[in-house]
Amino acid sequence: MPSVMDAPELVEYVDTHDFTIETRAQPQPRHARPGFWRTLAHTITQYLTPRRRERHAPVCSARQPFETPADLFARQYPNLYIRAFCGV
Repeated sequence: MPSVMDAPELVEYVDTHDFTIETRAQPQPRHARPGFWRTLAHTITQYLTPRRRERHAPVCSARQPFETPADLFARQYPNLYIRAFCGV
């Protein structure tokens, strides 16, 4: 498949003086209502600062903690676990 660079195309000269530029009236700057910028800055600050989240007691707190396979291996074979952990 040919790339774009492999397909040259002849472009004729275009006279830019033929184009007319439409001029529209520039919009007039409007004034913000009093306190707008302060409110905006306060809102952005509140949005960007991290909120402290309340910690709730987990539902499964009455259960025993979950034991991983590594914990089980360490409890059953402490010597092998230490050797494997140290890379010996």
